[in-house]
Amino acid sequence: MQKPATLGSLAGTITACFRVFYPSLLISFLLTGFSNQVFSQQTDDGRGLRIAFLTDIHVSPGAVSEPNLENIVSEINEGDYDFAVVTGDVTNSGLDTELVTVHRILGGLKIPLHIVPGNHETNWSESACQTFSRLWGSDRCFFSAGKYLFIGSNTGPFMKMGDGHVKEEDVRWLRQTLAREAGAGKTVVSLSHYPLGDGLDNWWEVTDILKQYNTRLVLCGHGHRLSLHNFDGLPGVMGRSALITGSNVPGYNILVLRHDSAYVYEKRWHEQAGEPFVAFSLADPSPVVHNRVSFPRPDTSINAAYPRAVIPFRMHDSASIFTGVLPVDRHTIVYGNSRGQVQALDPITKRLLWRNQYGGSIYCTPVYGQGIVAFSTVDGIIHGVEVRTGKKKWNLSTGEPGISEGLVKDEALYIGTGRHFFKIGIKDGRLIWKNDSPDNQLQAKPILSPAGDAVLFGAWDRHLYCLDAGTGQLKWKWDNGKANPLYSPGNTVPAIAGGKVYLVAPDRCMTAIDLASGRTIWRDNTRHVRESMGISADGRQVYAKLMNDTIIAVSTRTDTFHLEWETNAGFGYEHNPCPILECNGVVYAGTKNGILVALDALTGKVLREHKAGNSSVNKIVADGEGNIWVSLIEGSIMQYKGLEPK
Repeated sequence: MQKPATLGSLAGTITACFRVFYPSLLISFLLTGFSNQVFSQQTDDGRGLRIAFLTDIHVSPGAVSEPNLENIVSEINEGDYDFAVVTGDVTNSGLDTELVTVHRILGGLKIPLHIVPGNHETNWSESACQTFSRLWGSDRCFFSAGKYLFIGSNTGPFMKMGDGHVKEEDVRWLRQTLAREAGAGKTVVSLSHYPLGDGLDNWWEVTDILKQYNTRLVLCGHGHRLSLHNFDGLPGVMGRSALITGSNVPGYNILVLRHDSAYVYEKRWHEQAGEPFVAFSLADPSPVVHNRVSFPRPDTSINAAYPRAVIPFRMHDSASIFTGVLPVDRHTIVYGNSRGQVQALDPITKRLLWRNQYGGSIYCTPVYGQGIVAFSTVDGIIHGVEVRTGKKKWNLSTGEPGISEGLVKDEALYIGTGRHFFKIGIKDGRLIWKNDSPDNQLQAKPILSPAGDAVLFGAWDRHLYCLDAGTGQLKWKWDNGKANPLYSPGNTVPAIAGGKVYLVAPDRCMTAIDLASGRTIWRDNTRHVRESMGISADGRQVYAKLMNDTIIAVSTRTDTFHLEWETNAGFGYEHNPCPILECNGVVYAGTKNGILVALDALTGKVLREHKAGNSSVNKIVADGEGNIWVSLIEGSIMQYKGLEPK
């Protein structure tokens, strides 16, 4: 290892890197505040603990990323390292083939490996986040190396766009593990994909726990460029990605922990590491966190700007919630959580009616019909249970993970799992037909045509599908012309009115499609829509949430894009795919940071904004009495008394 930098050269290196990435996160350092003690230890010949630190590898089999990782692993094996840590985004699009490829290559390391997933493994995972844990044993990691304790967990987001989130059970695990293991003389190093700041919606829960112990360093990824950060007073290092834009030389990071100091190097393949990017004392990291970057904690002051919301029911689960709420009647609501439980509650008495345990997180919002609650699970089974008791009525094995909400019409359940779409008898689970047209995962709820003769749904294979509801035969499929599957309408619930299908998708276009033929009527990208939309009760307008502040209403009575109204609701940058609901003349939309927005359907006037929490609103539904139910990823469920337009 080369001699570490002098104070002057180190200051220049750090100052240059501060300007590169995430300017809102970077720190203004008082470099003259570094104590002489920090750098007097740099000339010590003690080896210390040497760690290969990889992040944001983004492997696709057959692409240059595959040999890049192989070369990195080969070089690490030739070096002098104690172990390797990887902080996520090991794949490009969460495919199992990508994960298997990465697992094979990293399996060639001759040193221990410790790994946590990134958002590319959790957002678009074709296995509903199961393959990562199957290959590496867990999506958490905890291990000890000398006096150092390393701890990390999954930071999401989970199977949909949104900010990162540490699941409720993982927050509890972090607290319990550190309370048990982080005794006197132990130094804690945190691992995560997301930085512990803006972009992780419950970052403060994590940092508040870490700060109770001797946490001296946070390692993260996501930003792709090596940079130094202040995470609520904790020094953080964001690692460089395997391949940086503008360079064809792969690389990784080196962390050396020696004599209570941390030294971080950038390592380009087949090149010397050079001087440290940064070095600081772990015993006293205050010089590098002297100026704190202030990330806002949840602020509910917006609630005081509107008449007080009436909330007859609220609860907080001990796990995270990825599903919407199914209000069956006044005495029964059903939902699923991240611990694999589907449960029914009486919202009036708050009594648990029943609870069923399944394998893996529940992503599919339950649906109801003919006395049966139906839902799919990630172990490849569609379930039908009695609404009053939760007892099994029927099961249908599909062999593919189920995350998509179904639709019940008359005595039939329409639902997609994996790459197949099913029509099933809701009473007995009898398979009526199965369609295998899709080439990638189904996620969003399907819709039926007004005549009930066609069922439509999107898939993460770039296509919107229209099937004959009676036979399951493909009538047509539409795509937006984009080659990248991440632009697919995979998590969008389309709308139908006047013989046209309306659609928004990650390509940021609103599209009108002819229902009969699948022909594109018009496309408009003057407003940056994404995956969140809905339709009015009378079908005269469709709604969409834009990616900054705004909700729009678009007429369904014209053959061109025509705005009825456009309202800046002030909710900021936004990419939560929560569908929009109209109920009793009020339009409801939910944001990634827990705000429920209510607008007058006729004028677009904001009637209320209520901050229900600080994580994504999963779904907004109305019950038979016009009450509004919302669930949030943080494990909250709320019932709001519905509004009426003024």
